[in-house]
Amino acid sequence: MTRANPLERLLSPLTVDEFVGKYFQRAPLRIPGRPNKFDFLFRADEFHIGLDRVSEIRAVFPEQWQAHIRAADIRQMMHAGATICVTGVECAHRRLASAARRIRATMNYAGEVSFRAYLSPPGRGFDLHFDARVATTLQISGTKRWWYSSEPAIPFPLYNSGREPPGAKVRYKVPKLKALRSVLMRPGDLLCLPAGVWHAAKAQTTSLALNMAFDHSGAAVFDSIVGMLRERLMAAAQWREPFPAAPGSGGRMLPQRVKAILSDRIAELERELSKLRGDETALRHAWQAAVQAKPLT
Repeated sequence: MTRANPLERLLSPLTVDEFVGKYFQRAPLRIPGRPNKFDFLFRADEFHIGLDRVSEIRAVFPEQWQAHIRAADIRQMMHAGATICVTGVECAHRRLASAARRIRATMNYAGEVSFRAYLSPPGRGFDLHFDARVATTLQISGTKRWWYSSEPAIPFPLYNSGREPPGAKVRYKVPKLKALRSVLMRPGDLLCLPAGVWHAAKAQTTSLALNMAFDHSGAAVFDSIVGMLRERLMAAAQWREPFPAAPGSGGRMLPQRVKAILSDRIAELERELSKLRGDETALRHAWQAAVQAKPLT
């Protein structure tokens, strides 16, 4: 049996270099396939295996209403019209866990690669939304109609649409479904959407899809720079100390002592950042640490 890289098999006939150079995190990509193309990774009859080991199981209804459920509830929830979302499917299947590690290593991807399974009854799926991750859908069985935008609402968003923390300013406009591109996904088809791209899906028949997610949470360049600064500065006591006590200030006016400390620390940060810019060894180590270690989520 061939030991070809799983990403190469998923993307065929596209090469990994073409995928990364032209599409990944840049533009939507659909690759038509043949039935059973993904059998080496996951088959329809494996959906119910190991559900006691996955991260979570949710029943998702229209307007994104959802609830955590048990494996025993799946059939009843589907009869009620819910799409079943199983997160962390790689925890239950060695092939998926191995594929996630190999795909991440192949791409030198700094974020987390994981798998989710979506089981939808006819006429059900997900309403229009965007995700804070690259979503790569592998149609396993059945057919599902997808709608998606060409551009992200927000490049590399920190939260899924509608899941922003209280008080967060929403700076996007929800498009009309008819304005989006549409495609019918059949078994063996792949659809990869950049983070932040609007999309919706509705099963035409009972549909099972596997989603390969590339999550950038905790893996931004900013996170690596902050990590480098923390390593270089936190050994010094002045970087570990809190703001000085300032009785009587009421928290409204900035005390001169606090202002002086902030100015000194910012000046030191500027010096350290200037050093880092020309330190190729430190920069290489930061990149290697990001792509080799399991990222924080």
